[in-house]
Amino acid sequence: MMASILDTPGLPKRANTPVFNEPWEARAFAITLALQERGLFTWPEWSAALAQEIEQAQVHGDQDPGNTYYIHWLKALEQLLDQRSITARHP
Repeated sequence: MMASILDTPGLPKRANTPVFNEPWEARAFAITLALQERGLFTWPEWSAALAQEIEQAQVHGDQDPGNTYYIHWLKALEQLLDQRSITARHP
């Protein structure tokens, strides 16, 4: 069975549907889905990038008050795209 975005660890869900608290969270989710569908990365690669970002945040003191998941999501996406030279960071 293929992995899907709904298998991403920690993804906030209700009735097996992602839950978003802010519009930007839904946009980050949609961008990630579109980039994966274009073949820029696999779901296992995505899941590993997100897990690494969350782990790094916890090492640096993130207590996970429940509102940081999509912040980590966006940072993981940025890292993944940077690693593949798809985007360039601006100072």
